Amino acid sequence: MAIRLTSLLLALLIWVAPLQASTQPIGPEKDVAVGESAVVDELAPVVVHMPGPALWRVSQGRGEVVVLGYFQPLPHALDWPKGRVLAAMQGAREVLTPPDPKLGAWDAINIALALPSLHNAHGRTLDQVTSPTDYQRFLRFAALAHQDPKHYAHWRPLVAGAALIEDVRRATGLSSAKPVSTVTHLAKEAKVPVHTVGKVGVGNLLRGVGRISAGQEQGCFHALLDELEWETTTAKRAGEAWAGADMVALRSLRPPLGLELCTDTVPSLRAVIEQETREAVERIVGALGQPGKTVVLVDLRYLDRRNGLLDQLRARGATISTPQ
Repeated sequence: MAIRLTSLLLALLIWVAPLQASTQPIGPEKDVAVGESAVVDELAPVVVHMPGPALWRVSQGRGEVVVLGYFQPLPHALDWPKGRVLAAMQGAREVLTPPDPKLGAWDAINIALALPSLHNAHGRTLDQVTSPTDYQRFLRFAALAHQDPKHYAHWRPLVAGAALIEDVRRATGLSSAKPVSTVTHLAKEAKVPVHTVGKVGVGNLLRGVGRISAGQEQGCFHALLDELEWETTTAKRAGEAWAGADMVALRSLRPPLGLELCTDTVPSLRAVIEQETREAVERIVGALGQPGKTVVLVDLRYLDRRNGLLDQLRARGATISTPQ
């Protein structure tokens, strides 16, 4: 169970890591507006002569970086056009992908130490530590995933919610791995080296999750259920818009913002965000300083927002355009 639990919590980390944390409360009474990337605004709508998802070309000096914006989850059955991505890989020096979860020796020790704190205290069950409304929503999604609610009963809400999301994705044909896994496969077939940017250690993450307060965890649990609402009603339409480089439609189909609040409440998640942001920007800046072309995958939740990756790169003097 420990290995399964680790992978599920890492799935949660992958969703929220590209987000910039917000210090403002999020609730029904507050309309949170997320600014969009000025660079994407200037270049939108993305006009393409080959089918496929949106790409952006970043150039500076002798270097060139082609950015593929993506989001997860995508429908398993989505056969998206790959011509533009394959064209971008031609002559590329490397393809950069998000970090893979890795388990080191210290991680294994931290996981063993953290596991007891990931259970509800005093033998309480999930229905006893969540609001009646949220628990009923949880039951509805458990039924959709064809899972017995007892399967999650003794885990803390954040852990149970992360596990449920993975189970619902499997049941509804959504993939936590695509399109990164697909692009990685294409790159290997094209004999282009694939490298990950950064490294995700899981031990401190788990320990941090174990320390959050009950009130903070309720906000995270509610946000996870909102994410499930979006995935089961909207993710497939968003996937089709992504496959056709329809940024206008993608913006109108944005997922909910509640996971930003969850990110703020878990210091270990905030630390991962800050580390990954620094590493991604510096790695791309480094690629621009070398002759040749690099292809990099960036989550649209981070890419298409005010002061997102493209905005930061332009602020450093890079030129942004849309490759045809």
